[in-house]
Amino acid sequence: MELFNVTRDIIQRQIKERNTLQFERRYHVIDPFIKRLGLECELEGHSGCVNCLEWNEKGDLLASGSDDQHIILWDPFSCKKLLTMHTGHTANIFTVKFLPHSNDRTLITGAADSKVHVHDLNVKETIHMFGEHTNRVKRIAAAPMWPNTFWSAAEDGTVRQYDLRESSKRSQILVDLTEYCGQHVEAKCLAINPQNNNYLAVGASGPFVRVYDVRMIHNHRKAVKPSSAPGVQTFCDRYKSVPDGAVQYYVAGHLPVKQPDYNNRLRVLVATYVAFNPDGTELLVNMGGEQVYLFDLTNKQKPYTFLLPKKCHSNELQNGKSMANGVTNGIHLHSNGFRLSEAWPQSR
Repeated sequence: MELFNVTRDIIQRQIKERNTLQFERRYHVIDPFIKRLGLECELEGHSGCVNCLEWNEKGDLLASGSDDQHIILWDPFSCKKLLTMHTGHTANIFTVKFLPHSNDRTLITGAADSKVHVHDLNVKETIHMFGEHTNRVKRIAAAPMWPNTFWSAAEDGTVRQYDLRESSKRSQILVDLTEYCGQHVEAKCLAINPQNNNYLAVGASGPFVRVYDVRMIHNHRKAVKPSSAPGVQTFCDRYKSVPDGAVQYYVAGHLPVKQPDYNNRLRVLVATYVAFNPDGTELLVNMGGEQVYLFDLTNKQKPYTFLLPKKCHSNELQNGKSMANGVTNGIHLHSNGFRLSEAWPQSR
């Protein structure tokens, strides 16, 4: 086992700025630390599978959601159950989220009944219910910069935005992936950059992870004439709902090349979890059925061109868009197969 000299490494970190990241990674998880880990206690209270956990901002409260359609608020350090509440959902809860700057009073849940509920924990009441999604809600994200706003990702292929200050109490579509990836695409996860809350990462069906500039999307849509159709609540302009430059795409370079082989073997590629590091410079992605990838957001590689097979040029592309503007998922298309020489990984 490698010997560590903590004193030496601390001095090196102080006098050599470039060693900071190496120091963090070296001492974050080491064998002596791992060997000291053990089960401290079990939190018992749910009657079904626990699907999601969420810490509050201070890190002293833990919320859990379950197949039993209840949420439980815990003091994990004393192993005590503080609150149990039925959420009003009629199916499994997949995501829970504390609303920032709510003094841990407001908790949001999303479930397999396609609903998003907002709860006041002080009075144990559900104060808002949103039902615009048409498939299971898999993830909720919130941003400290906008304490009354949050987002949801669902398996209907949409990311919706909610503003609790608005009187209509309806959500609006921020991103509709079905415009780009066909009707079968599913949005699985999302995360807000903790250092710049304007950036929203979205994981969905296929190998690509998208990072959207929410502010740019809003500015673009302010200039678009709203729909005159009665009852329609959407941000999306029919022809260009997301403006040029408002989204960046991250992909391990070998995955688009392997996609046809995966499809032939009925192997599904889907990003099931995304998370930014604390300073927002890295993006961690769990690619279900494949590997875990860490993308460096500060030292981006030049974009590569992946050429899709002819049979993929339809409106039912799993990872692309019809050839209306010559761009699929932000990557320029041609019609004669993949360019293998440029298909190198863009992750580490």
